[in-house]
Amino acid sequence: MTRIAPPMIALALAAGLACAPAAARDMRLIAIDVEGGAANLYITPGGKSLLIDTGFPTGMGGPRPAPGQARPPPGTSSAQRIVAAARAAGLSRIDHVLVTHYHADHVGGVFDLIPLIEIGEFIDHGPNREMPPPGTTPGPFAPVNSYPRYEAAIAGKPRRIMKAGDRLMIDGLEMTAVASDGDVLPREGRAGTTCEAAVTEERDGGEENWRSLGVLLRWGKARLLALGDATLRLENRLVCPRDRVGRVDLMFASNHGSENAGSEPLYRTLRPRVVIVSNGPTKGGDGSVLTRLGAMPDMALWQLHFANRSPEANTAPERIANTDAATDHNLVVTVSDTGAIAIANPRTGVTTRYSRRAAAGGG
Repeated sequence: MTRIAPPMIALALAAGLACAPAAARDMRLIAIDVEGGAANLYITPGGKSLLIDTGFPTGMGGPRPAPGQARPPPGTSSAQRIVAAARAAGLSRIDHVLVTHYHADHVGGVFDLIPLIEIGEFIDHGPNREMPPPGTTPGPFAPVNSYPRYEAAIAGKPRRIMKAGDRLMIDGLEMTAVASDGDVLPREGRAGTTCEAAVTEERDGGEENWRSLGVLLRWGKARLLALGDATLRLENRLVCPRDRVGRVDLMFASNHGSENAGSEPLYRTLRPRVVIVSNGPTKGGDGSVLTRLGAMPDMALWQLHFANRSPEANTAPERIANTDAATDHNLVVTVSDTGAIAIANPRTGVTTRYSRRAAAGGG
């Protein structure tokens, strides 16, 4: 491990790390703390950028209050945190914004982000599919209401609907949709691992979760996977009975590490070297999933927040960006085209490096 400058205030740290010089063939990935939502910013050496998800609308997010207690006033919004990370990385615009699905913790930041920074293109899986149960009144941020607002907000701006198997090149970063709108990549590779132990969970948390736009990102020899809020039913289909993805070097835990995701066959088949959980203090990071992932051999588990509901299941403290619910440190990842990965934790001032597995290749 290599020590870097000691931590300071959250946004200043994010700025310093994001602006640190990178090798000519290193891609940067900033896992932005949006308090249990998702917002991950990829930046190529040439300055091209891809943001996957946008966190919460202003006023949402943050630690959930204990029963009977009032919610604390919100701090900086998801959109403000995204823009701060982008500016610190030297960006004046975000070239591509990919929305995996239309739940508030993924699409919600779009509405505040558009006035704050130029956006080149929006990418999604197409129309919302999640309808409210008969006889119920959907809330203002339910997908049935968020999707029309999203369409109105991006009207007149370039939009790309990606289907399973579609590809997009971004300055040498190859992005392939492995899942979209409930469909999966048609190719099949080697047999999945432990498929006989695959389990499902009826509580998907809403149809939009398993219709998430999931993408495989290739940077040189490095392979990164982001599946949005994919739940067990979609995760299992990607690797059972045969692997449609191939081994990966880094992936984000599906659905923030919630118990309706985290398929054992998925992780044992893809064998990621690093897994990042985009959880909040009291959102995601369920104990059963953290325990399962933490027990995987030769896999480093990282979290954006200490999971207060499952204190005994958290990963090692040095691999947690925020151990205090009041802080908002990001994780800054450097991805070499050789497949090597380095993760800087601003809270500890330490960078941890991982070499590429020789066996990590296509499926």
